[in-house]
Amino acid sequence: VLLTMLFTGMVVTLQTATEFIKFGAQSTIGGVVTIAVGRELGPVLTGVVAAGRVGAAITAEISTMKVTEQIDALKVMATNPVGYLVVPRLIACMFMLPLLVVFGDIVGSFGGWVVANYYGVSSFMYRQSINTFVIVHDFTGGLIKAVVFGAVIAIIGCYYGMNAANGAEGVGKATTKSVVDAIIAIFFINCFLSMLLYR
Repeated sequence: VLLTMLFTGMVVTLQTATEFIKFGAQSTIGGVVTIAVGRELGPVLTGVVAAGRVGAAITAEISTMKVTEQIDALKVMATNPVGYLVVPRLIACMFMLPLLVVFGDIVGSFGGWVVANYYGVSSFMYRQSINTFVIVHDFTGGLIKAVVFGAVIAIIGCYYGMNAANGAEGVGKATTKSVVDAIIAIFFINCFLSMLLYR
């Protein structure tokens, strides 16, 4: 998340600063970059990174438990596998992804500031732009997205883990499907949440 958001903030500023400076709008760069990071780039890119790292780990772990019949053992001991394996992972993803998004937003804005300074935009102008244009809802909307994305990653990861085919090949296929479907779901859901939250 650190590397992804740092370079994303830098690239967004790199692409916008040159154009904004041409039209004398360099006083808006900080606000534009921070809004883009807070509303869209932070939640989506953090979700994609988490889907690749956390979603894959969840699926691999649970599918391995299924293949080695540990889930069947839980059922024999009258323990609900969903309550024991799925719910803790769901809650953890829903709580931790927003924290990662907050971290990513800060890092992304910092990366934007570094490049803006290189193009001659002062630190004061960058901060003032953020204070002028950015409102709290730009970040809270992103955090709502992060909660939903966390739930999606956990649910898809657990679903494919619980339904993996037997054998090592089944674990690999389930993990791959989990990551791909979670990333597609994040982009799909992001579109609707953006329309709903930022009309």
